[in-house]
Amino acid sequence: MRKLFLLFIVVFNSVVAQNKKIYGSEEFERVIMPPRVQQHEYLNLSTISLDSKQNNLMVFDLEAKKFANDFFKIGLGLGVNIAELNQNVFLPVTLFINEKGEIDYLVYGFLNRGVINNRRMLFDSLNSTNEKYFFQIAEKFLNQTKVSKLAKQLSSKFQLSFTIQLGKDLNRKPSKTFISTISQAELCDRPDTVKTLMLNRLSLNEFPQVVFRFKNLEKLDLSNNYIVKVPKAIWSFKKLRFLSLSGNYVDYQSFKFKRNSHLKDLNLQFTGLDKIPKGLKKNKKLEILFIGNNDFITFRNKDFKHFKNLKSLNLYNVRAKALPSSIKNLVNLTELDLYHNQLQFLPKELGELKNLKTLAIAYNQLWNLPDEISSLSNLQFLYAHHNKINSLPYLPNLQLLDLGYNLFKVFPEQIYQLQALEELDISYNAINEIPMNLIKLDKLQKAFLRGNPFNKGSVVSEEYNKFVNILENRDVLVR
Repeated sequence: MRKLFLLFIVVFNSVVAQNKKIYGSEEFERVIMPPRVQQHEYLNLSTISLDSKQNNLMVFDLEAKKFANDFFKIGLGLGVNIAELNQNVFLPVTLFINEKGEIDYLVYGFLNRGVINNRRMLFDSLNSTNEKYFFQIAEKFLNQTKVSKLAKQLSSKFQLSFTIQLGKDLNRKPSKTFISTISQAELCDRPDTVKTLMLNRLSLNEFPQVVFRFKNLEKLDLSNNYIVKVPKAIWSFKKLRFLSLSGNYVDYQSFKFKRNSHLKDLNLQFTGLDKIPKGLKKNKKLEILFIGNNDFITFRNKDFKHFKNLKSLNLYNVRAKALPSSIKNLVNLTELDLYHNQLQFLPKELGELKNLKTLAIAYNQLWNLPDEISSLSNLQFLYAHHNKINSLPYLPNLQLLDLGYNLFKVFPEQIYQLQALEELDISYNAINEIPMNLIKLDKLQKAFLRGNPFNKGSVVSEEYNKFVNILENRDVLVR
């Protein structure tokens, strides 16, 4: 009878373990999956080859940010504001996800934590009350969360991590130049003199009404909170020049842009945008626009028609497959960031941006660059690494050229004509011949050449060593 009872206990514990999905990191590594098995069974996205899975990493980044936001909102729905808990902890959460996009395990705490002199260097434990709240939220999170989009792309089990902030960052010291907490804003006795509010990372789930005390506000940073509703009254600030809502999943159905002539710098990254708001064109004085890390995929043809004062445009990781021809209207643009998209070609209209100084097009799927960009006489910095490029138009005034991780088999002759070139990276291509004429570029300071056939292998040719010595004797860094 006793043996039957013990067998029942073993079977019962086994069933409970099978159904359990939420673990602290130490228990998970001890009972379920040691670190080596984790890495073998579930792909760690941070170790994926950037050549093959580059944009999946960026999709992962968007998903992780969204999950952290969802976790907070689920807590509010359960009557638990994790920002009000009595521990100030940045708690890492790792999801172990199967091929179907279902979450097998949710693990909180640092995995593979380091120990020095038998002392734990990272502390991430929760007290009993907060652990209870955390489990309540985590269980509902598991029930309503699926990662099917990314799972379909990867076709394998994988890990996805994000960080939850419990409690508030209360260790902000008062500054003479700006206000950084709600309590400082409420206690301020001279609001008319304050020009900057830095209310980022305060776990705010509502727009702080105290902001409207400061009539002469010029800079408002509300980034990385949980604000959904942005009141129309925000446009009542007649001197507001900088606004950041980055990291808040804003309700763009209710938030409308109004005509103004003062806003010059706007950051809407990680806000859930899926298209450029039509009302944004009313902000005709905009000079800096950051709308990267959203999920656009496509643009409307007239999206960039009304931003003639724009100087810097960030479209980093918006999953764009093409740019509209209206990009030509950005006649004062000096900086364009298109990192981590899915572009296979650039529009010829890009050649009309005569003031462009920096073009960042790395981590795309580009096969070539349009000949029209040869007319960009002010272009000084071109970041085009991690593409499929095998030819180069003449860009006479380049100071920095990064063509690493492309498909060049022959060293582009145009580079030898770049008399202003200071830094060149053409590493990890398929170039066989040593680019000897680089020694004629008098302003060259750095040359990154590794990973090409002419300098691969354990034995490097005498000719290559001689070439490197000539450059190094001129104080050129060669790698």
